[in-house]
Amino acid sequence: MLFSDEGIIVSQFYNFIHGSLDLQTAKVNVESGIYITVENHLYGKFSYSLLILSLPVYFVLRNIDYLYGAHLFLLQISALSGGISVYLLAKAWKIKNAASGGFVFYIILILVNLRSFNPIYFPKWGEIISIEFTNILISSFLVVMVYFLFKNLFNNKIAIFASLFVIFATPISFYSITLKHHSLALLLTVLAFYFFYKYQERKENKFIYSAYLLAGLCIWTRIAEGAALLLSFLIVDILFFRRSIKHIVLISLIILISLIPFFTFNQLILGSPFSIIEAHPLSDTPMKMQVEKNMIRLNESAFKDRQIELLNNLGFIWNPEIRTGFLDIMSDITVRKLGNTFGLLLISPFLITAFAFVIDRIKKKIRLNVIDKLLGLYALIFVLLHKNYILLIITDTPIVLEYRYLLIMYIVLLYFALRIDKIRDLIENNFKKIVQLYAAAVIILILYFISIYPPPFMNIYYSLALITSIVLLISLSMSLLIENNKPLADLLDKITLFLIALSLAQASIILIFYYWVVTITYISPSQNYTILPILESILKWMYQALL
Repeated sequence: MLFSDEGIIVSQFYNFIHGSLDLQTAKVNVESGIYITVENHLYGKFSYSLLILSLPVYFVLRNIDYLYGAHLFLLQISALSGGISVYLLAKAWKIKNAASGGFVFYIILILVNLRSFNPIYFPKWGEIISIEFTNILISSFLVVMVYFLFKNLFNNKIAIFASLFVIFATPISFYSITLKHHSLALLLTVLAFYFFYKYQERKENKFIYSAYLLAGLCIWTRIAEGAALLLSFLIVDILFFRRSIKHIVLISLIILISLIPFFTFNQLILGSPFSIIEAHPLSDTPMKMQVEKNMIRLNESAFKDRQIELLNNLGFIWNPEIRTGFLDIMSDITVRKLGNTFGLLLISPFLITAFAFVIDRIKKKIRLNVIDKLLGLYALIFVLLHKNYILLIITDTPIVLEYRYLLIMYIVLLYFALRIDKIRDLIENNFKKIVQLYAAAVIILILYFISIYPPPFMNIYYSLALITSIVLLISLSMSLLIENNKPLADLLDKITLFLIALSLAQASIILIFYYWVVTITYISPSQNYTILPILESILKWMYQALL
């Protein structure tokens, strides 16, 4: 069923649309969750930043629904997105008639979706669809900003690789079809990094002011992410650039202005701008709300026992022993599997190459640039601020495979990986070969797991990802250390190239597995009435065939 926090977000949005911040009416029948009680009023604990952005989307979709159906509009948008994607890929590969190929794919998607599309009753699902669609738009802008950031930092081909990496080799794309705020926090952070870089490049204050403004808005969206961003900016800006008192006063004013939404909602809900909603204790009283006539009722799955049996066969384990030491947490979030949650370097093994950046810098006698220092400092502050959140993922959502609060670290680690000249050269000179090896590896891995159904996927993937990460790091490190021995260096480069493609394929495999597991274990809006019905049909077929 819907995670409780997603149900709360839907109810928050419904009441917000109808002019209320407190939860007077329940849109989803969630019985418990992250609520707070203030003077006998019930509130959701989630930021209204995403909901405010979703508001115009809701009214646009509602008006379109009056005209000819919001579901048909979404169908056309999804088909158009597919057609544009095919066109852009064809252009990137310099294929003739790229426009014709994109148009044909658009028509095919329209016809396939019309054949299997389930109409969406907007009065019931409108709030959910609006938030999801907003998140999809946000994630699309995020990918675009990743492209522009890495294009400025490196070059066009590396920027394309980084964009594709975010989509296919990280769980970031997964959160584009949820109701959570992670995509928005990521977009604000990447935008802030982009403006900081532009300031460092052009020395125009408007860019650094924009970066601070975005950091303040990020605090409103998710406090820990925004605080890490703001602290890292302040330290680098004031200490490294040796700022004047006038500049410090100006950025202080900008930060205060950017925090106005944060202070405003604190005042409206808690009665004080300096009281923090996230720090307010959760409500322990029974929830009392009116029932909306089109309320979304979620019943326990009739396949619950079979689902649990399937998860056990796939290698899921429950109630792991959690260690709270700092080194334990660092190893858990990087190279270990704690319960069912994989570390970052297991979810995306390619990122192990970021650690070879240390060898690369030592060999080149260090020389860190400003962005190196900023992102390194940001990563340290970010992990320290998220220590408690990381543990909650394991205890509160045991079926989750990744640390969703650490999504930005995929982009930070990707930056340090691509800062290594050897990695960039391999990608730039062998881009097509990497894509071909990647596609072949994905197909082989999928066929392998199907052939041994039900596979102990969790254990197999853990071993495979760990081995790939270790061998990739060793191969790359040796290649960096013995560049003068050309025959051996060439051999190591070929091995490294293969391992890069394999690591990317493994990241895509676990992402596919993640989509599938979530689909068969709870109902999310897009999985119930998916925007792409062909995907729904495939998922249903997989579920029925395997169960």
